[in-house]
Amino acid sequence: MTPARPVVRHADGTDAEAITQILARAFQTDPPLMWILPDADDRPRLSPAFFRPFVNLVLADGQVYVTDDHTGAALWLDVDVSVDSAGDNAELQQALIDGLGADYAKRFFTLAELFDAEHPAHESHAYLLFVGVVPEVQDQGIGTAVLLERLGELDRIHRSAYLEASSERNAALYTRLGFAPIGESVALPDGPTIYPMWRAPFAAETATRASF
Repeated sequence: MTPARPVVRHADGTDAEAITQILARAFQTDPPLMWILPDADDRPRLSPAFFRPFVNLVLADGQVYVTDDHTGAALWLDVDVSVDSAGDNAELQQALIDGLGADYAKRFFTLAELFDAEHPAHESHAYLLFVGVVPEVQDQGIGTAVLLERLGELDRIHRSAYLEASSERNAALYTRLGFAPIGESVALPDGPTIYPMWRAPFAAETATRASF
């Protein structure tokens, strides 16, 4: 029997801590987070401090989706390429320094600089920062359901989407949802390669659903 599709809804401030924990648990073996927090003992301890500032930021300024059972979540920001956003992230940077320590935060800032250099500027779009599913129920379609909630909305308003896939496996999953490679891949210093991907709006029902 096919498992029932989880109920996905817009999150609010009452979900902040649950979403932080979802992402912290989901990303423990994700290559970029392992590069930012390379110590296996520090990673589970510091991961909530890494994700919490992003959750707070997107709850205030973007779109956050969560399953009712708090097993999956996705964070989206709207990017307006006509607006210069340089300098807007000082508060986020300080929160990461305070939460992770200067050395680990510096590793993230290196990643962010490389990401910014490849971020498309030709068209305003929705930007997927993170999507995660708790380990116990991964590969059951929960991540897909969370993503389709937003992708369906983007199709209805004819807006494109952008993300950075953290592995070739994830890139293949996103391809099934209509994303395609764009620009150059991003190689972290002595670390993993990240794959920028773009999705033009189209009929959501024609997308093949991945399972993650």
